[in-house]
Amino acid sequence: METNVKRGSTSLAVKVGFWYVVSTFLAKSLSFITTPLFSRMMSESDYGEFMNFASWLTTLFIVTSLEMFNTLPRAYYDYTDEFDQYNSSVTIASCGLAVIFYGLFLISGEWIYEIVSIPIHYVHILFVVLMFQAGKQIYLARERTMYRYKSVVCISLINLIIPTVIAVILVGLLPVEYRLSGRIYGTYVPIILINLFCVLILLKKRITFKIEHFKYAFKLSLPLFIHFFTAYLLISTNVIVTKSVQGAQAAAVVSIATSVLHILTVLFEALTGAVTTWVMDNLQQGNGNKLYHDSMFYISGLAVVAIGTILFAPEIVWILGGAKYASATPLIPFLVVAVFIQAITSLFTVILTYEKKIVKTAIFTATVAIISIIGKIILMPKYGIDILPTINVVTFGVLFVLNYILVRKTSHCVAINIKGTVVVIMSTGLFAFFSSILYTYTLVRYIVIGTIIIVAIIIILKYRKTLLNAIRKVCKRS
Repeated sequence: METNVKRGSTSLAVKVGFWYVVSTFLAKSLSFITTPLFSRMMSESDYGEFMNFASWLTTLFIVTSLEMFNTLPRAYYDYTDEFDQYNSSVTIASCGLAVIFYGLFLISGEWIYEIVSIPIHYVHILFVVLMFQAGKQIYLARERTMYRYKSVVCISLINLIIPTVIAVILVGLLPVEYRLSGRIYGTYVPIILINLFCVLILLKKRITFKIEHFKYAFKLSLPLFIHFFTAYLLISTNVIVTKSVQGAQAAAVVSIATSVLHILTVLFEALTGAVTTWVMDNLQQGNGNKLYHDSMFYISGLAVVAIGTILFAPEIVWILGGAKYASATPLIPFLVVAVFIQAITSLFTVILTYEKKIVKTAIFTATVAIISIIGKIILMPKYGIDILPTINVVTFGVLFVLNYILVRKTSHCVAINIKGTVVVIMSTGLFAFFSSILYTYTLVRYIVIGTIIIVAIIIILKYRKTLLNAIRKVCKRS
């Protein structure tokens, strides 16, 4: 096990985190980049079939993996001397769970195929992907925990480029009736090989499976699974409930706004993943005051991204859906605030995961998610889709408060600057409140954007020597 890194170093975390965020965001945002291309190359029915396949893959991966790969950052401190063996045990367990689900699926009969609406010949490749997908996530989590960013970047870029290129070539060359197969096999066969490669790397040193490791991972991952899955439902039900209550046209508008949120969520999740090891290292070392100070830079950075998204919301909506979806723009500001609050709450989840006190978080998230869905069903017939941002902000605001209460009960409550955090949240919310004025007066909005850019340039120029010295310091220490 490699230990020749200065764990807990902010400078090291910045360098490693930067490359992790870039590679992860590029890989996860691939669907947005290729959407205009494939939507034109494939028929509407084939494109819909593929999106259904991809959606089920995402959902089933959350279920079959049980989020066990997210236990690695915490397990490192309990199994430092046998971390490779722990990785092996979790990898085997994850693959085994996917195989069990595959078997249950096959013996379930025709009714299961009617539910997922996936042709039987595509179901097999779906589960083969699932068998090794967790292995890749475990490998990436291990490399991130060990601060080895180069391998993370390499695997992420390979996973980004090769499947996309092959799928584009196959869809372009094959006759119309075979383009769906070309898209699925062209995308996922290379991904299977990449996943298998990561699994083999994890198992090459020593193939080990310890029940102790599995029990540890299962006990820690089950609450994490409930937490992340219900948090995923909080956003995804925006479109589902809207379609049921308001109809397909309203659902289309909400889906565009949700697409913007999804892009932002992908970025924030990548950022959370990048700082998880750094946060846990400092908790392990008792550096609460350091986290109290440095985490505000992180939270402020999230706020800058959120405000930037709000400022450019009309342009983002136009790119994703065109002028006909302009009515989605007013929904975005407070939906962005909701996702911003969720990203900050994820820091609390990291602390609670380190403390192994995640059960109450899972219960709270599941309860609030159910209440949120009921609220959408009750309120939307009267107030329409305009009520969605309010429901989302209230939902994630409640989760923020509940999780902070849980953190306050731990020995690491000093790591959170709650006053500074609340000020940043309130400032972002205030900006979202006045954004409607900026959307009405485009010239004013562009003046605000230009002013912010000019102020940023002036600050950079004024403190350029300090910034350059800081960058050199980061590179030297890393």
